[in-house]
Amino acid sequence: MAAPTDTLEVHAVLQAGGKGSRLRDASGDTPKPLLCVGGLPMVERLLRQLLRAGARRITLITGWKADALEAHLCGLDGLPEDLDLRFLRESVERGNVGSLARLPRDGAPVLFCFADLVTDLDFAELARRHRRSRADVTLTSHWESHRLGLGELTTEGERVVGYSEKPEKRFRICSGIAVLEPAVLDLVEADRPFGLSELVGAALARGRRVVHWEHGAFWRDVNTPDALQEVNRVLAAERA
Repeated sequence: MAAPTDTLEVHAVLQAGGKGSRLRDASGDTPKPLLCVGGLPMVERLLRQLLRAGARRITLITGWKADALEAHLCGLDGLPEDLDLRFLRESVERGNVGSLARLPRDGAPVLFCFADLVTDLDFAELARRHRRSRADVTLTSHWESHRLGLGELTTEGERVVGYSEKPEKRFRICSGIAVLEPAVLDLVEADRPFGLSELVGAALARGRRVVHWEHGAFWRDVNTPDALQEVNRVLAAERA
């Protein structure tokens, strides 16, 4: 693997501890992050992207089928000699960010990413934007559109002033990738399952600076058989 231009001064964390219940029919006993997209397991794809971006300290949060995940990543060829790859096993469900309370602190920001994402997001640019913004939390974002199944009424009190038949709505969505300053990790409640939305809410409640970056990159959340088929079709078309 070619060396990056600069070392990425973050502690990268991949969340791979979920059971992937909605994908069980397609995955069987294979952990969801090990399902292949474009010829590579999703978690390996993300790991190699982080390495190309310059990340050298990477922790994988594991739970269900932890042995399989750890064995696969430890057995990869071409990993840099200076890679510090560690694993943080969840013996009980801790929510999607609950294990960050147990993460060793080294003063570096944490670049957090769910391991069932497929994206070409520029991790190095994300880290640079976080540093320049002086934010406590930088969330990645993208837009999604959803069409309502029924007509929407616009009202003023009891008076109807508009009627839209099955309108399409756009929403700004968190892309499941974030950079968190070490002090923010102290807001994670370690005695119960804790989610990313709760962590962001806790940061906002305490006046922390939370920003977002609309990345504009290819991005897919692979959590259903249809999503898995779709992303493989897209990647195959790109290769062709």
